[in-house]
Amino acid sequence: MTDKIYDLAVIGAGIMGLSAAFIAARDGPEKRIVIVERDIAGSGTSGFAPGIQINICRNQKERSLIDCGSEFWRGIYPDGQWPKGRDCDVFWLTRNPGELARQSSVGHLTPSTSFALAEKLSSLPQFSVPADVAVLLDRGSYCQVDSIVQDLTKRLRIEGVSVSERTSITSIRKGPRNIVLQTSDNSELATKRAILAIGPWLPGSLLRRHLTDESGLRVKKVVALHLAARPTPNCPMIGLFDDYAFLIPMIEQGYWLFSFTSQEWDVNPVSDELRLSSDDLARATAILAKWFSAEWPAVASARVFCDCYSADGVPFSRPAKDIAGLCVIGGGSGNGFRFGPACAEEAVRFLYAADRHDVTAT
Repeated sequence: MTDKIYDLAVIGAGIMGLSAAFIAARDGPEKRIVIVERDIAGSGTSGFAPGIQINICRNQKERSLIDCGSEFWRGIYPDGQWPKGRDCDVFWLTRNPGELARQSSVGHLTPSTSFALAEKLSSLPQFSVPADVAVLLDRGSYCQVDSIVQDLTKRLRIEGVSVSERTSITSIRKGPRNIVLQTSDNSELATKRAILAIGPWLPGSLLRRHLTDESGLRVKKVVALHLAARPTPNCPMIGLFDDYAFLIPMIEQGYWLFSFTSQEWDVNPVSDELRLSSDDLARATAILAKWFSAEWPAVASARVFCDCYSADGVPFSRPAKDIAGLCVIGGGSGNGFRFGPACAEEAVRFLYAADRHDVTAT
């Protein structure tokens, strides 16, 4: 790996890192780009996430991230041509429609009825909407992120981007002319600029020291249950706004995915060590009990993973504090698929703008 000097090295082949490589390669096909991944592409959070696209945000910062991310994905998958997913209706259920409307990035939501929802939920016959709950209609999408990771990796390789899997970076330092990445097998990789995007491994990594502000980063468990009910082709996504939980009809996989918020923090990101706990099941049961008039579908299986959360829950893109030409992106906070491309684009634009500035200055 020492005989080449890359234009850009991306450390981490999750959805953020791959998005950064894709943006850089798209903007300059002549660039020499390498992606370095400690395991295989998408083996972290991106290998488990359902890839929900929803028009909900808490503030203007998130609104801009949504807009950028949506434009990025539409450019790659126009007209909802996702690898394993689809565009669909989203029925939001809430007792606080004013707050839901405030957080809608589209500016308004269409009132609907529980009857309109029930008509589309033949695969969830016991699901019921209490009379005091508002039903609002929106559009969204979902797609297994691992299928997107595989597709992006394939596209990048076709474009000549190198993907080096099972290669760990142990240190990053500034050489006389380039950034030098040290690998676990004591080889070196030289690059003009680099992006660090290692997801939930960032808080526990020695590479975290390059962050300008490393406070507030924590790893939280993410849980979703697979409910043993086969969705029909026209099923919508259901957003349980007050609990920030979702019922997603995974049609190709043949089950409903129930995604909800776990409260287990500071977990080890090694997937083999993450388990569904009794507290997770109790939390899920309490939410499901609000919406099913009788028994809800049995839990067929579960997916348990984790993500890196920032202090304010918003993903970030920051120049490194000690190495010019290095950016750190992360803090997906469970929204890496929706917000990550915007962070990736910000990092790529910053690195190459700085390069153009240096050329102009000389």
